[in-house]
Amino acid sequence: MRKSVLVLFVMACCLVLVAGNAIALDLGANITIWDGMGSDAEDNEVEPGCVQAQKWDLEAFFLNDTTLTMVGGFNFKEGEDDPWRWEDKKKNIRLHYDSGDIFIDVNGDAEYGSGNTGEGGGNEVVQYIFGYDYVLDLDFTDLTYTVYELIKETSTVKVYFGQNDESNPWAYNDGGSPLGFDGDIDFYENKAGLDSLDGISLWNVQGTHYAAAVDLSFLSPGTEFTAHFTYGCGNDNLMGSGATPIPEPATMLLLGTGLIGLACLGRKKFNKGTQ
Repeated sequence: MRKSVLVLFVMACCLVLVAGNAIALDLGANITIWDGMGSDAEDNEVEPGCVQAQKWDLEAFFLNDTTLTMVGGFNFKEGEDDPWRWEDKKKNIRLHYDSGDIFIDVNGDAEYGSGNTGEGGGNEVVQYIFGYDYVLDLDFTDLTYTVYELIKETSTVKVYFGQNDESNPWAYNDGGSPLGFDGDIDFYENKAGLDSLDGISLWNVQGTHYAAAVDLSFLSPGTEFTAHFTYGCGNDNLMGSGATPIPEPATMLLLGTGLIGLACLGRKKFNKGTQ
């Protein structure tokens, strides 16, 4: 009887936790790096000389434990059409810019673009990793990703416009070393609380906020990192700096005590059954 009550109690606690997560969206600390342009935050700001609108805005990186979340007006899942440029004007098909990948630097040597100016030649593939060490190769069609270590043979893809070279790299291309770490992207659209996070505000009342979250537990505890993301044209560039958490001694002690308790309980049941 006591066991049944305990099981029901645990299930009730789980339901409360799930319900709480459905209401609140705790993304953790804002770890965004301000690029020194415009105001003192990345919200409502794009790269110099680029189109300012909510749908082109990358606003913040957040870190909660090992969960890295990026927030913006840009639709990470669907991408955005270029309002002026065409792939085929006769067929009324505009250029479309998709999300790139999340690049991670752990050595402090990431290079933020080559600094060249001009229109560029589209999304050019280059044998260059801009100082990054890992990439989360994001697939928003099925909301999954694969982690690669970037090595000498790795190639990446630059942003479409040369004037936005400081936003490079855009995407992973080929040649990385897979870590065997795959994950799911948690994607949110107009989730309650996205417009009231630290450093986030709507461009206007019609503004939409999106969020995409990934897991950085492939990094060792206590790893300091720089994260980078942009989309195909490089109109906005999102950077963040943080560190993966180190388990606290009290947490490890509690975990160890729990494991010992489970072991003793199992042993007690075994001895009772053999008498």
